[in-house]
Amino acid sequence: MQKLPITLAVITCNEQKNIERCLRAADFCDELLIVDSGSTDETVRICESLGAKVLQRQWTGYGDQKNFATEQAKHDWVLCIDADEVVTPELRASILKAFASLKDEEGFEINRHGIYAGKLINHSGWYPEWRIFLYRKDKAVWAGLEPHTIVRFSGGKLGRLQGDLLHYTYGDIREHLRKNIASAYASAQAMKQSGRRATLSDLLFRGPFACFRRYFIQLGFLDGFYGFVIAVLSGVYTFLKYAFLRELNKHDTESKQ
Repeated sequence: MQKLPITLAVITCNEQKNIERCLRAADFCDELLIVDSGSTDETVRICESLGAKVLQRQWTGYGDQKNFATEQAKHDWVLCIDADEVVTPELRASILKAFASLKDEEGFEINRHGIYAGKLINHSGWYPEWRIFLYRKDKAVWAGLEPHTIVRFSGGKLGRLQGDLLHYTYGDIREHLRKNIASAYASAQAMKQSGRRATLSDLLFRGPFACFRRYFIQLGFLDGFYGFVIAVLSGVYTFLKYAFLRELNKHDTESKQ
């Protein structure tokens, strides 16, 4: 099997249901590197059984964990994805082809394709979603507000690869709700740290607009039932984010009195 001088970097915590699928699809990478933050399930055992190097590190946030993983990579090229993301055969072939004739590229954008309860979501702001996942480690850093960090690229030429990176986003509505709450709170904490405050207009209007945007502007109605669910829960997520921020601001003010 052809191995490329690429480090696959994945951050994990209790990802036993996803990690094997992720690692097997990226077995063309010469190094499989896992940064785990205290998994209590079978994640670490599965990773090690597949030949991955596992480093334990206390959770410090998505961006910081991914930057740490990138720094530990033995290769200059890093493919940094999440445990619930999978390289398709088409993307694999595209990466192999790109590295067979690599010139002055220092990073590549990949189109991520979300899956909800086993259904590909083709609209709703989920697809197309071009993002940098493959890069030279000295030309990129993970940045942005938690938990929605992205790669900030500082290199020269940026290429695009054919084939999708599948993202098994949510298995069902319960999982969506559970992750929405955690993500909204993490976002509120990040906004508070950056000095943001939540206004009444944020609480009244941002949620409904987020729902409208997903369903109509981003054509979520074309994704059927789950397109509707995504739109509604996008509104819920946005409301919760600003409600949590308002609450955190309130607690901060009261603690100073």
